[in-house]
Parts: sequence; C-alpha cells; structure tokens
Amino acid sequence: MLTMFVATAGLLGACGSNGPDNAASPADTQTVDTAPASTSEAPTSEATPAATVASTTSAPATTTPSTTTSQRPVPEGELAFSSHVLPVLETMCAQCHTGNGPGTAHMRIDSAAQVAANADIISASVITGEMPPWPASALSVEFSDQLLLADHEVEAIRQWAQQAELDVDPQTVIQSAVGVVGLDEPDMVLVPDAGYDGYLYEPDQYRCYIYDPGFTEPQWLTAYEFVPDQTEIVHHAIGYKLPASARPDAEALDAESPQQGGWPCFGGSGVRGSGIFLGWAPGQGPTALPEGSGLAMQPGDFIVIQVHYHFEVDAPADLSSLAIELADAGADLDPVNIVEFLAPAEIPCSSAETGPLCDRDQAMAAALAKYGDEGVLADTILAICRKTPADFAHMTEGLASAACDLPMRERGTIVSVLGHQHELGASFRMTLNPDTPDERVLLDIPEWDFDWQYNYYPVEQIDVAPSDMVRIECTWDRSLRDPSLEPAYVLWADGTDDEMCFATIVIREG
Repeated sequence: MLTMFVATAGLLGACGSNGPDNAASPADTQTVDTAPASTSEAPTSEATPAATVASTTSAPATTTPSTTTSQRPVPEGELAFSSHVLPVLETMCAQCHTGNGPGTAHMRIDSAAQVAANADIISASVITGEMPPWPASALSVEFSDQLLLADHEVEAIRQWAQQAELDVDPQTVIQSAVGVVGLDEPDMVLVPDAGYDGYLYEPDQYRCYIYDPGFTEPQWLTAYEFVPDQTEIVHHAIGYKLPASARPDAEALDAESPQQGGWPCFGGSGVRGSGIFLGWAPGQGPTALPEGSGLAMQPGDFIVIQVHYHFEVDAPADLSSLAIELADAGADLDPVNIVEFLAPAEIPCSSAETGPLCDRDQAMAAALAKYGDEGVLADTILAICRKTPADFAHMTEGLASAACDLPMRERGTIVSVLGHQHELGASFRMTLNPDTPDERVLLDIPEWDFDWQYNYYPVEQIDVAPSDMVRIECTWDRSLRDPSLEPAYVLWADGTDDEMCFATIVIREG
C-alpha cells in the first residue's frame, strides 16, 4: 500500500470549474446533453513556459454542508419560481451550470431567463433522476452537500415547468448557495512548456509535464484545480509533488522525449521522490482543503502532472492547466495526507467468449507490451491482497468481483473519501473496520458511473488510527465492454479498456 501526500482532488458539493467561460447572453437558450463533460480554454498563453499568472489573493475556498433533504421544509403558499424552484436550483444545480461549472458545456442557468428557456429539459432531468448526479447510496455515511432532491422538490419543478412562469426579473442572477464553482481568482495558474497532440493509432497515451510554481520560500497550498484543456481526449490526471533535488531527473526525461509536450510515463511520473497530491477524473473540480490545513511546499518544490489521454478523435495540442491558492505568509497549518488502498481487478472472459487474449498470461503480455511494468500492477496487487488468479477463474458468467482488507497506517481525521474504477465498473464499496461492532460504510456506490467520480466529505468527525482496517470491494460487468474489442481477460492496467479498483482517504493530521 502507498501512503502519499494530499488529495486526489474532488468535488466540493457537486461539480467544478473548467476554465474561462464563453457564456452566451443570459437570455440565450442552450440545448442540453445529459452526458457530463467539461470544457475549458488554457488560461495562459502557450508561448509562456510553465507560465505563472499572479492574481488578486483571495481566501481559500471552503465547502459548507448543505441542508439534507429530510431537513428542507415544503415552502408555504402557491407554487412560485422564487420560493419553490429558485432555492433548489441554487442549492443543487448552480455549482455545475453557472459561471465556470462543467455543466455549462451542456446547459447554462446563469439567469432566471435561461432557467425558463430550459424548463422542460430541467424537469425531465430531475424526474428521471439523471440530475443532479449523486452516485453514493444511503448506506454511506452522511456527506456534505448531498445532491439529493426531496420528492416535493421534484414535484414542484415538474409543475412549474408546465408553464415556466417567472415571478422575478428575467435577468435575476442564479448563484450557487453551496460548494465551489471554480477558483476564479487563484494566486497562480500554471501551464507546461508545450502541449501534446498525440496520435490516433494508439488510443491510450500517458504524458508527464513539469508545472513549476517557482517557490523561493516555504508555502502552503490551500486550494487547487486541474483544468482540462482538450476535454475530448483528457481521460484523467494525477498530480505529483516533487522536491528540488528531483528537478534534474524530470528535465532529463523531458529533454529525452522525441515528441513535444512532456514525456511518456506509465504507473507514475517516472521520477523518484514523487508524492501524489492531486487527481482529476470527469465530474471533479477544485479541491479546497479544510480551514487551517494545507499542503506544505518548500523552496524549489515543483509539480509533475501525469495526463492520461484517450484518443478516439483528433484534437489540438493539449495545454491543461493547474490553478492554485496559497495561505498567507507565515501561516501555521495542519498537514494533510492521502492514503491509497488497492484491490485486485481480475475479470475473466465469459464462458461465451473465446480468443487468445482470454488467456490471462497472453492478456498480461499484451498489457506489459503497451505500458511496461509500472503500468500493469495486476500481479503486485494480487500479492498485496494475498490473492491469486485462481481465486477469480470461476467468474465466467459476465460478472466479476474483488475485495481486499488493508490497514489504515495513518492517524487523524477523515477529510474525504473517493473510489475509482474504469468503464466496466458495476458497484463500489469502502468499509471501515468491516465485520466488527465499529463497522462503518464510508462509501457505497451501487451503480458505478465513470463520469461521476467525486471526493465525498463526511459530515461527522471520523477519527482513524493505524489499528483500523479498510475493506475495498469492486464489481464489474463485462456487458459494459465495447463490443468491437477483441475478447480479452481484463486485469489491472493503465488502459481505458483495462480496469482498476482503488480508493483514497484524505487524512488531516493534528
């Protein structure tokens, strides 16, 4: 198991910002695509190497728990937009669909006029449960800013949408009441020296870039946001914090790459001394660390971000950026750490499938040829969890599952929890101290959706110690696999069509 620095990013409330917005005028009608995505532009010029853009210093963003559905009363009086619909939109929708939120790629509700123009779409989305997205089930501990609509709220939106009448000025601004929409005034925005445009004949490509904040004195990072540029090809990203002593090695890898835009890397950054502090996957936005805590940065420390590209379409060179906020000089904060828990991902071909890659050894050889030892952790994780391929060989009916119990190895208070799988994921669960009187389900996702991988923030204080155990459980469904792919045994590897099963728990010391 790996113990690493600070969070695999995550949503505060729901969604996050993804760069400068190109909003239409408030009265414009937008069409909506219910598939989540993000759009962005590189906030700084490609001509500025590892550009650092200073802006007005603002206080670190924080998230405040929203009122749960059981606590929100039914508004009194006749049905009206101002009393029955607007509060729901500001609590549940505005953090994604206003300003710089990722939902603005599909629908904007910056004004009451835009809400009215999209009333039918909004109504249909909440009635079917597509919006707001909230994969976690009630078996989980209670989380801040839960995106769960009460029945009376759904019904109010349905009834109002039939006429879509406004009892407020159409230009009334819709503002998010919770969460962080985006780091609108970060202290720095970093971009790499050059972008990477890849090639279509190899779908999965990993590139690592240097992002240099140029620190000359100790600093605390209090909030940060990975902003994907070419969203059609950016699959996910991992950020690593490195010391000044590792800079020559990173620069050497960059210089050795025959292609412009970082260097090829699988499994990690390829530079010794890397410690994870950030992660991004679809649906995620900024991370604002709890008040009084931060990520310590020393003079010369720099960042390497590994970006996983999945090329199904051609795209311009990617210049994804990193926005950061810093604590005031001289601040004394509690450090934040991240603990990663890994479980096997072993998914045999079904009894109805045949082909050479249905043999695990051949599937393993094919993955190693693509990603090397660092990008194929299947056997390593089996060993950690004391499992063998034979434990999964009987799972030939199209469904597979895995579990692993691992020690916490950290002491502190849980800030957030996250689960990760790829596109065959069917369900996910993370349990603290399973099969004991102290058992707590930290996160239960009964219907996995790759497009919504949140960091979830428990409402109550949950303290952990090295004596605690964590169980990670994943299930997969082979029917979700692209039917155009050759039948193959799916195992833990770096490709989009491979699988993973892991979780992170962010711990605040102190």
